[in-house]
Amino acid sequence: MARTKTQKALRKAERAGIWLAVSMRKTNEDYGALSQHVRVKPTKQEQLNKVKHRKRIGDDGAFLLVSEDVI
Repeated sequence: MARTKTQKALRKAERAGIWLAVSMRKTNEDYGALSQHVRVKPTKQEQLNKVKHRKRIGDDGAFLLVSEDVI
């Protein structure tokens, strides 16, 4: 997975000795502001494909033979 710009900047500062993880450690309340994840909303085409494939779960080419003459 690729690194975000924030992650790259933090690693560069750490190598240069400008930033120390221990002294800059945040509490759990502050962690939400430091989120480094990139949240990408699915594209319209991805959403349509998801719905299309969800509808086709039962139509996989297999058939079910129901017989009423069970002994």
